[in-house]
Amino acid sequence: MKSRYSPCPKCRAKGNDTSGDNLVHFQDGGAHCYACGYHEFGNKIPQQLKKEIFNVPKNLLAFDFTREVPAAALKWLLQYGLPWSYWKDQIGYSPTEERLIFQVGKPMQFSIGRYVGNAVPAPRKWYVWGDPHRHCEVVGSGKTIVLVEDLISAHKIAASCPNVESIPLFGVELHKPHMYYLLNENKPVVFWLDKDQQGSIMRKAMRLQALTGRAVSVVSTERDPKELTKEELNAYLRSN
Repeated sequence: MKSRYSPCPKCRAKGNDTSGDNLVHFQDGGAHCYACGYHEFGNKIPQQLKKEIFNVPKNLLAFDFTREVPAAALKWLLQYGLPWSYWKDQIGYSPTEERLIFQVGKPMQFSIGRYVGNAVPAPRKWYVWGDPHRHCEVVGSGKTIVLVEDLISAHKIAASCPNVESIPLFGVELHKPHMYYLLNENKPVVFWLDKDQQGSIMRKAMRLQALTGRAVSVVSTERDPKELTKEELNAYLRSN
């Protein structure tokens, strides 16, 4: 189904959106403006999603989890280039915690929330419901495996780079589920960590190469992969 566009009321109130097509409408009845962040929530949650939410153990999700995500939280997420339509079935919000929540795994294995409020001092950026180290989340499918620190970077790489699958480590260490997956997949590996990990990344890559018996290359950047453009992501991966 093709997307439908209409004028954004918030942009129009400021004298913008002269073409009248800033607001994109989604199949669930919601709408979003990528220019100003204005959002209208839909009222059609698929039955399968309802079933997944209601059957989740309480310790794996915030008690006040809702699909109603505030515009400010969406604006933070959408700045990294993947559209609302990409994320809508896997995110929610905790009003009490003021966290944008990502559900991880199918069926869900744990959830991770990013603080998007304005408290001073701010609480820690990320909070996890469940144990992320008992699950290996593989995003996409391809001939090369890229290991990254965070979930959004993993999705950005898998969506931007052909023939690549990405695994978020939710940190900088590999755990047993990651190792099990890597040992059973005969694919080259790229270890992509931030510059602040430069002192240990080569040691980790050499250890992983010895354990898997296949090539492990390294990428170390100042910015997270999620902050890079599609062209920059592919350039870094081509150079390894």
